[in-house]
Amino acid sequence: MSERRQKLRNSINQTMVWCVAAPILSLWALISFLPIASVIEAWGDVGEVLIALAFLATGALGFIGAAVGYRLLLWDKKTVAVTSAETRTRRALVLTLYAVAWLSLFAL
Repeated sequence: MSERRQKLRNSINQTMVWCVAAPILSLWALISFLPIASVIEAWGDVGEVLIALAFLATGALGFIGAAVGYRLLLWDKKTVAVTSAETRTRRALVLTLYAVAWLSLFAL
């Protein structure tokens, strides 16, 4: 019975993490397009353009590009990596914390 209870607890924890992570990551993906407008708006000032480009590179678009490049470098046609649900949930939590930090800095 204890094993069933632990599995249930893990499932509930994973569900709670995903319920928080999904809206934050969606918002982060949408707001990650705003630095493009910031680059266009601040085109004359080099400092502001560099800051906007840094936000563009570290936003969701840059992160997705880096993740795809990383997977292509490590791609092996023979094996398929299967990760556990706990590992995916941990990765989502870390990515959500990064997204919250990014959104907070972008709001400044």
